[in-house]
Amino acid sequence: MARKVKTKDQIKTILVLVEGKTEQIYFSQLRSYEYLVGLNLQPKLAKQSNPYHILKAALAAKEENVYDFIWCVFDKDILDKTKPKDFDQLYETALRENINFAESLPCFEVWLLLHFVLPKRFYTNPKNVESELCEHLKGYCKDTKWLQKSKIYDILKIHQSKAIENSKALSKTNNQNPNLKATFSNVYKLVENILS
Repeated sequence: MARKVKTKDQIKTILVLVEGKTEQIYFSQLRSYEYLVGLNLQPKLAKQSNPYHILKAALAAKEENVYDFIWCVFDKDILDKTKPKDFDQLYETALRENINFAESLPCFEVWLLLHFVLPKRFYTNPKNVESELCEHLKGYCKDTKWLQKSKIYDILKIHQSKAIENSKALSKTNNQNPNLKATFSNVYKLVENILS
């Protein structure tokens, strides 16, 4: 397989593998809204919507050697219910291959909620996060048509610095008092990587 040859003026390519339409629409709108000079952002919906298959797709993409960065965006709540035996080994392999993770617990909507408030430390399920998000983002709905029409990224952009600040504060709290069930979202790392 031919190796890519880096040139001084080469465009940086970021592959973002997502598990759901909400994430795909969000990052597609980010790509359309932001002036991304020298960056080719490729948000792609994984063929199978779960972290295991996203990891497999990321490792396959890594072998293609055409991306500067590969990010996996997924919800960690599903791993509590159906975690394959070799998931941890696959995850460690991905880390060694410099694949990045933008994970949320219980769901991606935590990242959206962080634009408005520092969320509760524990949510029993994604519906609770979505319910709280609706208090701040009127009419929020995971429906594809609503997400596209609402221009969700555009609405949230003005609160982005607050979301990043809240994400870091939540991470700090969780690091000081670790609990595997604690709410978090490190999507801010991906957003910073894209916008830097």
